[in-house]
Amino acid sequence: HGGSRHGRSSAGGTLSFRGKAAGGMTSKRELATGRGAAAGKAGAGDKKQHSPWAQLLTPAILFDDLPSKKEDDTKLMGLAESVHPVRRAELAFNLLGRSEEFVLYYEQNRFGDMKIGGTNKDSKKGGDDDKSEVRSSLSSLTGDDVSVGTDRVFFAKSLPHLCASVVGFSAVEAALELGNFDDEDDDDKNRSSNNGSSSGSGGASGNKNQTSASRFRESSARYERSLVTELGHLLRGRAIGASLAELARSSCLISAFRSALKIVHPSSSTRRSDKELLAMDLDIVMTALKVAQDEQLKVTKKIAAEDKKEPVVVSRMDQVLPTKSKKKQALDAIPEEEVPGYPFGLNVLRQKSVASADPHARPTRSSMKDQYYTFSKSVPEVLRSIHARGITCAAFALSQEELGQMFSGKKGSGSACYVLDCVEECTKVAAIGMHDGTAILEEGSVDKAVQTMANIAALQQSLPRLFGTIMRGMCHSGMIRMDQIEDTFHYAESMLKGADKHCDSEVGKMYSLVYEICRGKIDNHINFALDNFQWVSKGQRDVANPYCEGLIQYLRQVFSHLGPMDEGSRFGLHFSCCGHVAERMVKLLTDSVAEYQANPEDYGISPIARIDAYGLKNLALDVREFEYFADATGVPQLSECFSELKCLVTAMLDRDLPRLLQREHAAERRKKYPVLSMEKVGNILEKYVGMGLGDKLMGTSNKRSEILMMEKKEVQQLLRIVRSQDS
Repeated sequence: HGGSRHGRSSAGGTLSFRGKAAGGMTSKRELATGRGAAAGKAGAGDKKQHSPWAQLLTPAILFDDLPSKKEDDTKLMGLAESVHPVRRAELAFNLLGRSEEFVLYYEQNRFGDMKIGGTNKDSKKGGDDDKSEVRSSLSSLTGDDVSVGTDRVFFAKSLPHLCASVVGFSAVEAALELGNFDDEDDDDKNRSSNNGSSSGSGGASGNKNQTSASRFRESSARYERSLVTELGHLLRGRAIGASLAELARSSCLISAFRSALKIVHPSSSTRRSDKELLAMDLDIVMTALKVAQDEQLKVTKKIAAEDKKEPVVVSRMDQVLPTKSKKKQALDAIPEEEVPGYPFGLNVLRQKSVASADPHARPTRSSMKDQYYTFSKSVPEVLRSIHARGITCAAFALSQEELGQMFSGKKGSGSACYVLDCVEECTKVAAIGMHDGTAILEEGSVDKAVQTMANIAALQQSLPRLFGTIMRGMCHSGMIRMDQIEDTFHYAESMLKGADKHCDSEVGKMYSLVYEICRGKIDNHINFALDNFQWVSKGQRDVANPYCEGLIQYLRQVFSHLGPMDEGSRFGLHFSCCGHVAERMVKLLTDSVAEYQANPEDYGISPIARIDAYGLKNLALDVREFEYFADATGVPQLSECFSELKCLVTAMLDRDLPRLLQREHAAERRKKYPVLSMEKVGNILEKYVGMGLGDKLMGTSNKRSEILMMEKKEVQQLLRIVRSQDS
C-alpha cells in the first residue's frame, strides 16, 4: 500500500516487478519505461497488452502506439533475412567464375551516395551556384531523401527505418566477409601444399585474392562509417526540435541500434568509434530538462484554462475516510491506500465544515450535505502529467547512461538525481502555470482565485508522496545502487524542500491576489456609496446606513467562497478584509480635506468634511452592525478589527469627553479609551458641526441628552485643549 494504484487491473492481484518474457527476466530499461512483457497475446485487431506494472508506470499520452524496445530489438535482430538475396547473387557469380565482377558490381551499387535537397553553407550568396550538391549515404542506402519531413515524422518513422537499414547493411557486409576473407588456418594449409610446387600461378592468385579482400574490407568500413556518421549528425540536428518523449524514444533506439551493430558485425573497424559517432550533444541532458519544463508549463496552462474552478464532489463511497488500525498508527510513515482517480493522497484533502451564527449567511459548499474536496479536477491531471514526465526522464537517463553519458557529479546516483531535478522543475513550472492559467485579476472573481490558491496548496501537499513514488520506482528499476541509496534519498529530500518552498511562494502570491481583489471591491463600494454622503443628519437612525448593509453583504458573499482554503488562510483573509473596511472608515473620519486636495490620487473619495453629533451616533450604529457580523462569522476576535473606529466614535459621543480631554485626567482617559489618538480627536473636532442654542434646546426637549452635543464655542475650546496636548 501507499503507492500509486492508478491503472491497477480490475481482476485484482499484486503488481509484479518481474514480468514474464520469452527471454526470461525483464530488462532494466523495460522496467524504467514501463514496458514489461505482454499480459497476453493480442488478437489481430487488438491493442498491445502490457503487464500491470507496465500499465501502472507507462503514461499513455507519451508512449501510446509506439514500439517498445523489445519490439525494436526483434526487428533489428531479425534482419538476417535480407542477407539471403545478396548471398544467392554471390554464389551465382562464383559459379560463372566472375566473383571479382560481383564485388565491383556490389561496390558500385552499395558504396555510394546520392544528391539530396539542401544548400551548402560555404557557397557564396548572390551567385547562380547558391544551391550546391548535398550528398547523402543514407539516402543512397534507403532510396529516401533524409532531409525532408518534419521532426515528428523523423522520430516516429524515419529514425527507426534508418537504424534498421544500417543494421541490415552491416549484416550483409558481415556475411560477405565470410566469402572474401581467408581464414588463417586455410592460409597455413595453402602454404604447406604449395611448398613443393614450382609454379607461381598459385602465389599470384593468393595475392590477388588477398588484395581484393583488403580492398573490400576498407571500402565496406569506409561506407559503414559514413552511414553511422551521417545518422549521428542527422539525429543531433533533429534533437533541437524534439519533445521529451521523442528524446527518450530516440535514446532507447540508438542504444538498441549500437547493440545490434555489435552483434551483427562485430569485426568491423567502425565498432571502435560508434560511441563517438552516435553520441548526442554534451548538453543534451540539460536540453531534455528544459524541454520537460516547457512542456509541463504549456500543458498545465492548458489544463488550468479548461478548468471551471469548482471543487470536486466526494463520491458516496469515499465520504467516509479510512481509519488506521492500531498497528498502522504506530507506523505513521506508512501512508494510507489511495483512492483511484485521486493520486498521491489527494483523497484526504477535504473541505471542513464552517459553523456560522450569521442568520443571513449564504450556505457554503462546506456547510451543505455533500462533501467537497479542496481542489478542482485540474489537480489530478497536473499531478499525472508531472509523474509521466518523471518516468520519461528516467527512461531517457537510463538510455543516456548506456550511451556513455556522464551526469553531473552529485552525491548518490547521478541519473536518479537528474530525474529528481526534472520532477522538481516540473513542479515549479506547474505551480506557475496553475497561477497564470486564467485571467483571474481581470475578471475579479474571488471564488476562482480562491480555488486556484487551493489547487496549488493541494499540489504542495501531494509532493511527499509524489517524490516517494518516483524514488521507489527508480529503486525497483535499478537506477540506484545499494551504496547510493542514502545519499540519493538525502538529495531527494532537498529537492522536495525546494519544490515545497516554491509552491508555498505561489500560494502566498495567490493569497495576495485574493486580498487585492477583495480590497478593490471594498474600495469601489465605499467610493460609490459614500461619495457626497451627508454626515450632518440632524436626526438619529434606527438602523444602519445603506452603505454598511452593502459592505456586510459583499463581505458575507466573499467569506462564503473561502471553503477550499485552509483554516489559517481563511481566518487571515477575514481579518484582512474587515481590517481594511475599518481602516478606510477611520481615514474618512479623521483625514484632513486639505491633504486630499493636495494629493487626490492617494484617496478614492474626499474625507468627511462636516459631521455632527447625530452623524457620529449613526456611525456608531454602523460600527455595532460590523461587530455583530464579525462575531457571527465564527472567527475568534474578528470584531477587534473595528476597535479603533469604535473607540473614536464612542469617545466623541461620551458626555465626559470634555473632562477626559483635560491634561490632569489623561490617566483616566487612557484607561477608558486605550487606543484613542489625540491627533485624530483633534481632526474630528475640526470637522465637528456645533449646535446652535435652538438646536440644543430642541435636543433637550426630545430627550437626546444621552450623547454629547456641543455648541460651536465648546468645540473650539476642546480643539485648543487637544492641540496643546498633541503638540
